[in-house]
Amino acid sequence: MGRPVGADNNNNFQAPPMSPLAQRFAEAVKILIGDGPVKARLAQAYTANLADLVENEFPAGLRRDFADLQTALNRVAPVGSEPRVRASVQKMSPDEAGGHAATVVKLYVELLNTLERAEPLKVVSTPKKPPQYLTNRS
Repeated sequence: MGRPVGADNNNNFQAPPMSPLAQRFAEAVKILIGDGPVKARLAQAYTANLADLVENEFPAGLRRDFADLQTALNRVAPVGSEPRVRASVQKMSPDEAGGHAATVVKLYVELLNTLERAEPLKVVSTPKKPPQYLTNRS
């Protein structure tokens, strides 16, 4: 029986190489799949790993989703010393927070997919003369 894909000789799994951006999202997803209320996990995942990211760091197709996530998690003005993200998440319903958590996972998956197809194959054709035996008809 062969080794599972991604496993080394000791059957330890090794993650494929990731961009620093994808690594940040991987850490956020680890928090999101942990224990506790979804709102607390979303606030922690975003604050610890994603809050300081800038929209232009993302591939063009993902910028809008990230900008929408940023807006949602920063829309409520904090009261006192409460952080803006925490205030915004506390005003969300659990379903709304779950939707934003799903957006984080979706962005992570898309980032991994863009890594896999980062450099599209290039088709290069060079005009070639057909072999002489094909062109010489007597």
